Amino acid sequence: MKKLAIGTFMILAGLFAATAQASLFQQLAVVKITDTEVVTVKEVKDIVDTQEKEAGRKLTPKEREQTLETIINQKLILQAAKKAGITASASEIDQAFLSNISQQLKLTRVYSEKELNDLVMANKKQSFAEFVKDQTGMSIDEVKNQIIRPDLIWRRYLLTQNQQELQGIAATDKEIRDYYELNKTQFIRPDSLKMFLVAVPKESDPQAARVKIEGLLKDVKSGKKTIEQMRKEGQDPKTAGYGAADLFLMKVQQHAAQLGVSYEKLLEIFDGPLNKPSEIMDAGQVWQFYEVLEKYPFKALDISDVVRPESTQTVYETIRAVVTQSKQMSFLEQKRQEILKSLNTPENVTRKKTGDDLTKLLSW
Repeated sequence: MKKLAIGTFMILAGLFAATAQASLFQQLAVVKITDTEVVTVKEVKDIVDTQEKEAGRKLTPKEREQTLETIINQKLILQAAKKAGITASASEIDQAFLSNISQQLKLTRVYSEKELNDLVMANKKQSFAEFVKDQTGMSIDEVKNQIIRPDLIWRRYLLTQNQQELQGIAATDKEIRDYYELNKTQFIRPDSLKMFLVAVPKESDPQAARVKIEGLLKDVKSGKKTIEQMRKEGQDPKTAGYGAADLFLMKVQQHAAQLGVSYEKLLEIFDGPLNKPSEIMDAGQVWQFYEVLEKYPFKALDISDVVRPESTQTVYETIRAVVTQSKQMSFLEQKRQEILKSLNTPENVTRKKTGDDLTKLLSW
């Protein structure tokens, strides 16, 4: 009797697992403009799981329905873009991904994936891939394909549909000055400096790289090589065997990480002399030395001031770009909603589950 009971339990467990698995692949909607794309419970669940991890709570059935609508809308606009012949290449997606990450980390330029990996490893003690996974719950490829690619394509689609109107949208003088007055305390420039930095990558032979950087430092100290000579040579690292460039740094933690040193070391650099080559530093993936060329004290910026020394861009011009972009993005979002409303019709979307049936499927 006990064997029979165990056998019955195993059969019921198997049936339950099969039923649960089948429900994941239940069709919720079908999108069809250029292609036929099915939205399943599993697709919604995968995204909801990430959203719940970020929110630290379970989403309500209504919120899960909103996620379903977002998925449908994304498929609609991507298919409409495809119909219009708009695509994004792998290299464009890669560049947009790196640009997005560099902006989020408030870096002064777009870093390569290797540079991002070195930066994260130095500060977080984890790989860049692990960092992205922790931040988004997704792999790098998933972020590129599920976030960056759709975003890049729909923006291009919206731009092509509204190019002329968009060009007429710009910040007014009043909007720029009002923005400055409301955010005046944010327009400051911390203690800053301009340095000339020389770096030799360790790659597969750190010792040979060390010998190389020692020779370069000796040449600078003896006057055999001038900064201008090295600046030119360093523009082609593959040929020269080293990189060399001017670097603008502020007395902030983020710029210490960018240089590959501790904040305490950055403070030492700011306290150090001008026009004197430093000792060689181990910055993880490279050996490097520097020479501080100029120092600039803390400054509260007026609207007509340049954002940083030796640049031509003023605070006024910076605000104009920010406000103009904000206005254009608001306009594009309005147009996106209008386009989605025109696309989200029974002709383009077949809803397989609605009402209580939909709520039940989204209540896992």
